[in-house]
Amino acid sequence: MYTYEDIKLQNQQDAFSAMYLCIARSVTDLCGRRVGERILREACRRAGRASGLKQRERLRQAGVKTNLHTLYHCGRDFVEDPRVRGQEIFDEEDRQIWEIYTCPLADYWNRRDGGKLGSFYCEEYQYARLLAYTENVGQLNLSKELTCPRDNFCRFSLFFREANMSRERAKEAFAHCDPGYEAPKDPPADVSFGEGIRDMTISIYANILETAREICGREGVCAVAEGLKRWTAEALAAMRVQADHTLCPLDAGFVEKNFPLPLDGADPAWNGCEDEARDLMRRLVLEPIAAELA
Repeated sequence: MYTYEDIKLQNQQDAFSAMYLCIARSVTDLCGRRVGERILREACRRAGRASGLKQRERLRQAGVKTNLHTLYHCGRDFVEDPRVRGQEIFDEEDRQIWEIYTCPLADYWNRRDGGKLGSFYCEEYQYARLLAYTENVGQLNLSKELTCPRDNFCRFSLFFREANMSRERAKEAFAHCDPGYEAPKDPPADVSFGEGIRDMTISIYANILETAREICGREGVCAVAEGLKRWTAEALAAMRVQADHTLCPLDAGFVEKNFPLPLDGADPAWNGCEDEARDLMRRLVLEPIAAELA
């Protein structure tokens, strides 16, 4: 049973899922299926690389060994949705294997016939994140995925073998390769669940816009803009239902707790994003939502 606070965060997670699907459909509809897939896969790779590099640098500065255990268990830039059900089969410094049996992302996309589009995110993001974090030494195999109709669970297998890296990289990654190493008493903490969703929403959107512009020019920008308009309509419809079911007015306070982005657009997560990305989001999503509030 989930608490009301859990449900608010789950609503934010579903809003991210809706954003990705709306933009993905618009890009493939307007730019063509093959070009759209190319845009989406490259955008997810870029977002994954940014996450992996940021994680590696954060742990290095804190004096934490940068191996697979710390990649997924220390100072994470995301926190799993409580609706995720899975099993961790191996949790080791050089090996991480887990299975996911229920996933709110896959569930959202599959129920809306968007599993194929969702699979681009599933197949690219974690792999790019791993490569960036391990400096292209790590290996990942996604052998089953919930976004595939023939599979009923996801299986991720990741490896980071000492034999494949330099002595210096092994010393940075593994305590047994660094005699005298002492782990920090206060390792970096995970971000909050809401902060992780917010950052992921901005990162995926901004990278899709950047990639669409590079590949298709202004046509690509227009495709993303149309996807944002679709998202605004879906987000408002969803929040009206959510507010009604919880006997709450659809006001600024409700949106703050159930939508992943601040409506004023003033958030540090936008730092480093292009002005056009921020402007499109403001004009096509944040301002229209604000205009509908009680």
